[in-house]
Amino acid sequence: MRAWWEGLATRERRIVAAAGSVLLLAILFLLVLEPALDRRADLRSQLQQLVNEHAWMEAQAPAVRARAAAPNATPAARPGSSPLGVVDVSARAAGLGPALRRVRPLETGVEAELEGASYTALLRWLGTLESRHGLRVESLSIDRGPEPGRVNAQLRIEAPTGRS
Repeated sequence: MRAWWEGLATRERRIVAAAGSVLLLAILFLLVLEPALDRRADLRSQLQQLVNEHAWMEAQAPAVRARAAAPNATPAARPGSSPLGVVDVSARAAGLGPALRRVRPLETGVEAELEGASYTALLRWLGTLESRHGLRVESLSIDRGPEPGRVNAQLRIEAPTGRS
């Protein structure tokens, strides 16, 4: 290589050195600067998306605060809804529809029977009945189900006084 370099005329050496410098700058740009500029553009895009999401969340915050301050002010059941309808619809919404064997009205509430219900889903549903719908579980009988995590349950649910 050295012999080749020394065999070049001064003018040729300058041209080869200039071409080498341009090549080095091109490699530096392609391997270092361009990826950094692309990453910067990606980060700007992500930042704009996050700013938009933040603005949306800020706009929703008053409604969330109002709902958190009065969780029972807007019950899920419409006023005048029958406990029978509330129990049936909410059980299906909680994923207990296939396990629901019988729901029958009583004078002051509802009697329900479930077979092979998920224990966790059953407990969540019972909590929802009380917290969102204002219904009380008056009696509950739970037996081991056909497989682990499944139960059979018989329960009596009543509406609070003044509602039936």
